[in-house]
Amino acid sequence: MNYLFYNPLADAGKDQEKIPSLVEELKVSLGGEVEARSLLELVWDEFLKNVQPEDRIILLGGDGTLNYQINHLPVDEELPCDFYLYPSGTGNDFLNDVKASQDPKTKLVKLNEFLRNLPVVEVKGKTYRFINGIGFGIDGECCKKADEMKEAGETNIDYSKITIHLLMKSFVPPLATVRVDNGEIKTFKKTYISAAMNGKYYGGGMMVAPEQERGSNLLSCVVIHGKGKLGTLLLFPSLFKGTHVKKKKAVYTVQGKLIEVTFDRPTALQIDGDVVPDVTSYRAYIR
Repeated sequence: MNYLFYNPLADAGKDQEKIPSLVEELKVSLGGEVEARSLLELVWDEFLKNVQPEDRIILLGGDGTLNYQINHLPVDEELPCDFYLYPSGTGNDFLNDVKASQDPKTKLVKLNEFLRNLPVVEVKGKTYRFINGIGFGIDGECCKKADEMKEAGETNIDYSKITIHLLMKSFVPPLATVRVDNGEIKTFKKTYISAAMNGKYYGGGMMVAPEQERGSNLLSCVVIHGKGKLGTLLLFPSLFKGTHVKKKKAVYTVQGKLIEVTFDRPTALQIDGDVVPDVTSYRAYIR
């Protein structure tokens, strides 16, 4: 059996409207029956008890769906069947990173290999898995502001405009201390972003860590720092091409298994786009 799981609340309910036509599309491309179910009614531990090895589980969604599910699925164990992503929505940084693995016929991306040995981040006494990356600084504050706008009923949210407004008006870059693999502690004044990356992309197409490879059992630490507001604003477009890493005076990059970061003032942190407010430190690692 092919099971298609969707979030009826995603994309203001638009994903649910797609389900009947998507079921018919998948029946043809997969050559078998497709049963659609809501993620809101799902308890993975119970459902997976009855799954057969030949079954397929398909998740409809993007980065938000993946982030939520990897923190509820028993991914530390061997999954009982094949899992797939049918990309949907606006946030698809994971797809950007694994585009070569997408089946052009079915549009599906097999997930099993990408869910093994996921990195985790410890922040404010809690532990979360992440699949793309975490950002500490102006990117976290941008996601926080966007969430506030969504809660206020706004739908036309421009993340670039939010970032520019924060950068030029209200964001005060903190002092950061960074340590990778228990090595030398480095201090950065005027820190705009301190990221730990499992993939290359986050933030809707920003290639934050162009040299990062999934499955390498390493994380990339990327720190953007030092410049004034105008200089940092001029640097931001290069994030979408990954060329920012060439600017060594403003961008620090290193790879390792353990990344520890502390800011000298509370700042929002985002985990695959999910916001944790008022953070002063995080610890990210991969085994």
